[in-house]
Amino acid sequence: MADIEGIKVLNVSTQKRAKKLSEKYNVPLINSESAETYVSIDDQSILHSGNYKLENSFREGKFRARISQYQGESLLKKAIGWQSTSQKHILDTTGGLGHDAFILALLGQKITVLEKNTGLCILIEEALNNLPNLSYFNDAKNNISVINNDSRAFLSSAENFDVIYVDPMFNSKKKLKRTKQMQFLDNYLKEYDDPSVEFYKSNFKRLVIKKELRAAPSIKDYSAISFKGSSVRYDVYSKGEK
Repeated sequence: MADIEGIKVLNVSTQKRAKKLSEKYNVPLINSESAETYVSIDDQSILHSGNYKLENSFREGKFRARISQYQGESLLKKAIGWQSTSQKHILDTTGGLGHDAFILALLGQKITVLEKNTGLCILIEEALNNLPNLSYFNDAKNNISVINNDSRAFLSSAENFDVIYVDPMFNSKKKLKRTKQMQFLDNYLKEYDDPSVEFYKSNFKRLVIKKELRAAPSIKDYSAISFKGSSVRYDVYSKGEK
């Protein structure tokens, strides 16, 4: 899997933030023009990989519309067993760009986001950092922790989480129309992660797997409950859930 060579600072005002990210993720600050894969830190941070670029914003584009209607995420609420009176601790095993994790955080859940690609972790951090100073955004940011690690390191502690969340859906064998973000990820990652089977074998309480609507299930367990939308579904497995 590809990963970044370092972090480039494009603006003096972002130096402090870049240094903090460099230290957290143990990647160097660089100024080399020959770097092929890196994150540039600016007002809008960008992940560069060869001739490809990827931005991740929670304030602009299609995801902004989803955020504005986050209370209407009925399928996602059903999938995690959402209750307005209690907070669940959710392990997001395939962080990606952090979109579902942020929606869950807005819904008041506590999210541990695992992403083994450092460049994507930094894009999540930057998207959170660039949110407006509003109380509901600040509350959501406080509900999220981003960890740069392979989710399989958490298999033995699966029972400590109320929900294990897996989204391997963009690893599709179908010739679907890809967004620019997905095209970038296709070229950048080369391969996608799907720890569904490993977590199914763990001592989980509730396992949620997000799939394309007509995709084959990751787990052959007919006790699953599926919540279906127009293009995606959530397959839910329960084991020892209270």
